[in-house]
Amino acid sequence: MTSNSVYRSRIALVGAVLAPLTLAVVLVPFRKTFASTAAALLLVAVVEAVAVVGNRLLGLTASISAALWFDFFLTTPYEL
Repeated sequence: MTSNSVYRSRIALVGAVLAPLTLAVVLVPFRKTFASTAAALLLVAVVEAVAVVGNRLLGLTASISAALWFDFFLTTPYEL
């Protein structure tokens, strides 16, 4: 692997973990008025972006992260 691909993979790994978390936290103030299906579609877009930049393993990591943060922040009972 070249140094560019290693650097790109590291950025994608950070994005895979933090991007779904950041989006879920941003959506928290709107969770009662924003449809949960729309929030899920936004998280899917984040997962897709990470998978395009990284690889399948990073896409899987992002999807697990998105599912966990969606469940924690955006479904009732909140934050349990």
